[in-house]
Amino acid sequence: QITQLCRDTKEPVYLTRKGHGDLVLMSMAGYEELLAKATSGERQEAALELLWVREAEQRYADIESEQITCRPLEDAVHDLRKSLI
Repeated sequence: QITQLCRDTKEPVYLTRKGHGDLVLMSMAGYEELLAKATSGERQEAALELLWVREAEQRYADIESEQITCRPLEDAVHDLRKSLI
């Protein structure tokens, strides 16, 4: 009956022991779908992280080649506030 419930509802069934979570049962199709989503998410996160690293490397290269100049945050905030007035 439990396996049929998992298949029919396409939802996991949570089993407890003494009021605390103990086991989770789910259909194989549901598990494979969950696993595919998790794996896809990990790949997307890794790709995004790589993009951030490349962006940071490019920014540092621009700073070293003096294409971008750095200045104190306080100065930038001051200038921004001045331009808004």
